[in-house]
Amino acid sequence: METLNTDLLIIGGGAAGSRAAYEAKKAQPHLNVKLVVAGRYGSTGSTNLVASESLGINAPFNFMEDGDDPEVYTRDMLETGAGLSDPSLCRIIASEACERVNELMALGLKFDSENLRPIQRKLSGCTRARSLTCGGSTGREIVRVLKKALLRSGVEVLEGTRVLQLVQDEEGRVRGALGVTRRKPVFIKANALVLANGGAGRIFKHSVNPPSLEGDGWCMAYHAGARLINLEFFQVGPAVFRPRIMFIIHSHLWRLSPRLTNGLGEEFLARYCPPGVDPDEVMYLKAMSYPFSVRSAAMYLDLAIFKEVMAGRGTPSGGVSFDLRHVGRKMLLERAPITYKMLKRAGVDLAEETIEIGMVVQNFNGGILIDENGFTGVPGLYAAGEVTGGVHGADRPGGNNLIDTQVFGYRAGRAAAQDVSQARVEPMRKAPPESFETGPLSSKEKEIVARSAEVYTRNLTIVRTKKGLQEVLQFVDENKDRHLPQVENRLTLGEILATAARTREESRGTHYREDFPRTDPAWMKRIIISKGRDGAPNVEITPMRVTP
Repeated sequence: METLNTDLLIIGGGAAGSRAAYEAKKAQPHLNVKLVVAGRYGSTGSTNLVASESLGINAPFNFMEDGDDPEVYTRDMLETGAGLSDPSLCRIIASEACERVNELMALGLKFDSENLRPIQRKLSGCTRARSLTCGGSTGREIVRVLKKALLRSGVEVLEGTRVLQLVQDEEGRVRGALGVTRRKPVFIKANALVLANGGAGRIFKHSVNPPSLEGDGWCMAYHAGARLINLEFFQVGPAVFRPRIMFIIHSHLWRLSPRLTNGLGEEFLARYCPPGVDPDEVMYLKAMSYPFSVRSAAMYLDLAIFKEVMAGRGTPSGGVSFDLRHVGRKMLLERAPITYKMLKRAGVDLAEETIEIGMVVQNFNGGILIDENGFTGVPGLYAAGEVTGGVHGADRPGGNNLIDTQVFGYRAGRAAAQDVSQARVEPMRKAPPESFETGPLSSKEKEIVARSAEVYTRNLTIVRTKKGLQEVLQFVDENKDRHLPQVENRLTLGEILATAARTREESRGTHYREDFPRTDPAWMKRIIISKGRDGAPNVEITPMRVTP
């Protein structure tokens, strides 16, 4: 096994990992800081995808003069989180967002502007216009400027390396990680580590996530003794199925009244709207509510698409038909130019042809429980970005995920660097595992991966029931065996996600239990999951603390 050495190891090359690495080196220039990326740096990770009409980062600058400030921003986060966002973490984001974004602009980031003044837009869950964009490339642009800065500062980058297991010493401190690089095992020694390797969209059949996002960070932290929180809450919404591109459908497109039909050519939305709920209003509301959420009547559109497909009435791609031919090319170019041009490059003219859309996993609101500095509770282990939990609750405002990466990437990177500088770390007496399984999946493992994606999509995305969640747990139990780490991780995540969703017997935010369809005030509680002594998930239910 190849062995590499560093002082501080950052796993993940998206916005959170890049910010953590940059800040760590800036705060402690004498440290050797190594950034490990699963693919090619600058093109891997969900941050680097151009997957929507506009990808925003929130900051209460009040450029649009609509009365935005940190207090209003904090209230929006707490309201959208349906009582389960951590108030202290929300206040940190609101109070530090402008400073972190100003630093990005100082590094060369240029936002969409008018008359030399940045434009701010109002996204879902926001009462003010606070989202700044670089078209659909905001995340990619953030990584671009941070990459340039951190390479200049001396951060070392290791590309094409997937990390799958943490290594701890006799006292339980994280001292490095095991992974695969160039199809060979590698042990990277370190005195502290920051996990910033995103969520787990790729364990489902449909997602807008790159291949590396299979929840490795959660599993590594879980096995190391960290706690996971709010994992029943993640974002699922409509995206393009045909042509085959990773691109979500939101905002202006729903205001253009698309015609939705199933595989039989039938319009179906009205049959899923309860009495008194107008299908046109549902579609209008969908423009300000991208993810499926019980917060808004827009939920009925997502339910309609999902249930039509699950009933076997989907289109050939497994979705539904989305028709905007009645709108005209001029309006499409005015209202949704990025979407129109992206589809045109993929071979479809939205003014003349229909596309097919379906429900995809986009982003997770829960993850590793962290404190205000990204500390996980496990000595030497920090985390930032989508891999973390507690910042967001049952739902989150649009544009909040990117600012989360910058505020807590900044804090986690600096805290981890200070930890390494101050800790008196003895040489590790315990040797790392002599062997680390790598190699291609067996035919049985490939079958488990394919079947798990089907089972998880059917039972863990839009509609959840006790019976369906039990199906997930039974599937996991039937397939427990010795597998390659990436396959074992999928099974571990299925068990954790189903356990969290089964425990919450209500509907709240992005969590919809069809057998418990109402939001229950008695469930103003957070579900925390850790690894029990018997290896099974241990569930802790904690009431939210109400703070002034």
